[in-house]
Amino acid sequence: MKLDKETPPSEEVVDAGLKLMKSPDPETRYEAVWALCLHWGDMRTLPMLRSMLEGQETDLEVQIIVARSVGSMVQRCGQPDEQSFKSLARVALDESAASEFRGVAYISLRAAAGLLPAAEEAHLPEDIHHLEVDWKWLRAMDGFSA
Repeated sequence: MKLDKETPPSEEVVDAGLKLMKSPDPETRYEAVWALCLHWGDMRTLPMLRSMLEGQETDLEVQIIVARSVGSMVQRCGQPDEQSFKSLARVALDESAASEFRGVAYISLRAAAGLLPAAEEAHLPEDIHHLEVDWKWLRAMDGFSA
């Protein structure tokens, strides 16, 4: 894989990365998400990321990077993505999910919605219990309609 962030990955690299995102090894899934999604922001991965957010992924570290990636990718493209907003909101509202996963989903959602400057985002705690959460806004995002 190329390290140049400005050179988008080829179709075969994306195909290989999507396969790696389904690996039984959580470290492999983590690295594939990092490369394709956080590094390149390849939008072709978004449907799989949403599936991972919606319960397909069980490893906490992978869940967290998936939530971070979805928010980052939607933020980079500059257009609200109803499905991604709903997926992130549902994670943040899910009291049975890990508090760090919920917090990152909330922070990522706020950033994707253009409500959180990058400088502030970098300094927030990940645990949802340590964040000032706008629950009304969050519930509205779960029912988001473009």
